Amino acid sequence: MEHGHNGGVWRTILKVGAVLAVLGAVSWAMEHWGGGGMTLLSAFVAAQGSLAGAVFVTINAVAVMLLVPQSLFTVAAGAMFGWKLGGLLASIGMTIGALGAFLAARHGLRRVIVRRYGEHPVFRAMQRLSVSHPLRVLALSRLIPVMPFPATSYLLGIVSVRPLPFVFLTWLCMLPETLLLASGGHLLHSGITGRASVEAAVALLAAGVVLAVVVHRMKRRIVEAEKGD
Repeated sequence: MEHGHNGGVWRTILKVGAVLAVLGAVSWAMEHWGGGGMTLLSAFVAAQGSLAGAVFVTINAVAVMLLVPQSLFTVAAGAMFGWKLGGLLASIGMTIGALGAFLAARHGLRRVIVRRYGEHPVFRAMQRLSVSHPLRVLALSRLIPVMPFPATSYLLGIVSVRPLPFVFLTWLCMLPETLLLASGGHLLHSGITGRASVEAAVALLAAGVVLAVVVHRMKRRIVEAEKGD
C-alpha cells in the first residue's frame, strides 16, 4: 500500500516536470529562435493591464468547459503574470469554468451525460457516495482525480452535490497544484529570459516535492477514512 502511495507522489512530480519540460522547450525556442518572443510576450501582456487578466480568465474558463487539460494554462499563467497573480487568475478561471460545466450538466446536459457515463464505475461510485457524503465525494474527486478535472466537473453536476460547496471545495482542493504549476511557469519564464538564479530553481523544486508529499498524505488519510466507514 505504501509503495502505491509513493508511486502516486512520483507520478504527480513527473506530471509537473513533463508539463514544465514541454512549455520550457517551446518558451526557449520562442526566446532564442523567435527574436525574443517570450520577452515580447511579457511586455505585451503587461501593456494590456487588467484586460489581459480578464481575457485569460475567460479563455481558461471556456477551455474547462471544452474539456481542455488545465496544466498548460496554469503554467502559462505563471509565465505571463508571475506566480502570485498567475496562480490567482488560473484558479479563478478554473473555478468559473468548473461551475459552468456543473450548471450546464445540471440544467441542460443531464441526459447526454447520463447516456455517455451512466454505466461508468467512477460515475456510479460518485452518485452513490454523493447521497450520504456529498462533501466527501467533492473532496475525493478533486484530491484523487481518476478522471480529468473538466470531465469530473460535468459528472458532479448530475449527482447530489450543491453548487456552493462545489465551488468552494473545487477552488480549495485545486489550489496547491495550481500554485505549484504557476510557480513553475514563473520560474521557467524567468530562467529563459535570464532573470532567475539556480538557487531559486532548486528552492522551487524542493518546495514542489514537499508539497506533493504533503498532498498525497492528505489523500491517503481521506481514502483510509472512506474505507473505514
